[in-house]
Amino acid sequence: MLVFAFSASAEEAGQEISIYSTGEIHLIGAELFRKHANNFYTIRSWNLKWALPIDATDTKIKIESAYGVPIGLSEILEGHLLEIRGKTKYQNFEHSIEPTLVKDLSVKKGDPPAENQPTPTQALTMTLKLNYRGGQVKILQDFLKKQGFLATSEKTTGVFGPLTQKALAEFQKANALEAIGTLGPKTRALINSLLNN
Repeated sequence: MLVFAFSASAEEAGQEISIYSTGEIHLIGAELFRKHANNFYTIRSWNLKWALPIDATDTKIKIESAYGVPIGLSEILEGHLLEIRGKTKYQNFEHSIEPTLVKDLSVKKGDPPAENQPTPTQALTMTLKLNYRGGQVKILQDFLKKQGFLATSEKTTGVFGPLTQKALAEFQKANALEAIGTLGPKTRALINSLLNN
C-alpha cells in the first residue's frame, strides 16, 4: 500500500488516501473538483486529481449519502466531499478510478447514527512509523491509550510522533515482539485481534 503525505492543508481537512498493491483505492474526504457531462467527474485529494467516470446503470456501484442512503448522481455537486472505493487505472496519460462506492459526505440524507449506538471497531491495515499521519495513526493512538501505553492526557493527533513511537515500542516489548516502535504485520495482527475482542 502507498501512503501519501503532500500538504498539511489536506491533513487538516481529514483527507486520506489508501492505495493497495491490488490496485484497490480508498479515498476519504476527496473533493469533487469538477462535474463534467455524461456522469464524468474529476476529484482531488492531497493535490492529486483522478478522473471518476460513474455509470449510473451499473448496479455494482453504490451511490450513497453520508448516512448510507441511496442518492441520485444529481445530488453530488462540485465542492462536495466524497468517500470513494474502487480500482485505480492509468490510461491515456490519465489516472482514473473505477468506483464500487461513492459516498457523498456532504449530503446528510437518512438517519444519522445514534450517539449511543456502538460504532464498529476499525482495523489497522497499513504499516505505520515515525512521521506518518492520518486516521490509521489515530486508531493506533486510541488503542495505545486504552492499553495504558500512551497517557490518556495526550491528545489523539493522528500524527505518529516520538511519543507514539515510544508507546508502541513499550507495547511491543510487553507482548514479546521486537520493540522497534514501527507498526508492522505482526504487531498489526496482534492489535487487530485485540481491537475485535
